[in-house]
Amino acid sequence: MNFGNVGVGKQTTQTVAVANTGTMPVSITQATMSNPQFSLTGVTLPLSVATGQSGSFTVAVTPSATGTLTGTLTVQGSDGAAPAVVNLSATAVATAAAISLTPSSANFGSVAVGATNSQTIQIGNTGNSVLTITQASVTGAGFSSTGLTLPLSINPGQSSTFNSQYQPAAAGAASGSLTIVSNAPTSPSVISLTGTGVAATQILSLSTNTVSFGNVDTGTSSTQTVTVTNTGNSNVQISQITASGTGYSLSGAGVPITLTPSQKLTFSVIFGPTVVGSASGSVTITSNATGSPSTITLSGSGVVAVTHSVGLSWTASTSTVNGYNVYRSTTSGAGYTKLNGGLVSLVNYTDSTVANGTTYYYVTTAVDGSGLESINSNEASAVIP
Repeated sequence: MNFGNVGVGKQTTQTVAVANTGTMPVSITQATMSNPQFSLTGVTLPLSVATGQSGSFTVAVTPSATGTLTGTLTVQGSDGAAPAVVNLSATAVATAAAISLTPSSANFGSVAVGATNSQTIQIGNTGNSVLTITQASVTGAGFSSTGLTLPLSINPGQSSTFNSQYQPAAAGAASGSLTIVSNAPTSPSVISLTGTGVAATQILSLSTNTVSFGNVDTGTSSTQTVTVTNTGNSNVQISQITASGTGYSLSGAGVPITLTPSQKLTFSVIFGPTVVGSASGSVTITSNATGSPSTITLSGSGVVAVTHSVGLSWTASTSTVNGYNVYRSTTSGAGYTKLNGGLVSLVNYTDSTVANGTTYYYVTTAVDGSGLESINSNEASAVIP
């Protein structure tokens, strides 16, 4: 049984299985270690093991000094059973914590003055003893750390994380360091920090500077969207977005709102004229961005809504009929749907449910007293402007 490397003062265990491979029961009466740095646990002697049965117990090693350890475990039984001998070995090594820092250096790049950039630092323990962090200090203008509560203990093979931050107060290159003091032999450990402060810019860019609604029927409304983008390198606070001009309003322009760099805000501009005639207006966006306020020019005209209808007439059937059905489709020769509820008793019909910019196709049928319907008439079409 080889325990491999074991730290001085640390205990490592392995399990030994004992089986009776003979033809009669065996009673284990004694188990002895030749080296006191090895010990036996998990067994109470004497232990009776029936034929074909097995048991187990634990062998532990606790080195007291560095070096190679050897020994034997001798298990003796009653009734003349031959003793079983297990050879034991281990290499006792010095115990120590070992620290690893990832990354070993942190470059925050360009950061706007007043803004903050953060990087995650991982502390790992690659040693065989508990790593204890007792101090952490940061040097360099604008650099700091958060999320590291001291003292901090990290078991072998484990890790912990915290954040290193850079918040420049002025433009220009900056350098610093983060020093970690621990019980690792290599302490203190140092992470180099670099970054560049750049002048803060607050810039709002508009997807358009003019919105034209053209002609809009009075009593209805038309909607267009506008997108505002922060194209600077610092946050922009929009405090107010207002629309002026008769018939103009906004939707989705809730303020106040803060846009981070590259963030967008999209809202709707609505024109709902109530009177005939041209109308002008504007959208005003007030913020802390350069050149505020930003203005979007609005234009549109209210016009009288034009309604259309189609008047149909046909030659009366030469047969005796109770009335007529009128069918309509937007596809020539197919897809007809009936327009009238009851039978049409006259030879004319007015369709008032048409939409602008659409072509309609019509046919009629005659219905006799038994409810039988004739074939379709010739197709007529109407173009609605």
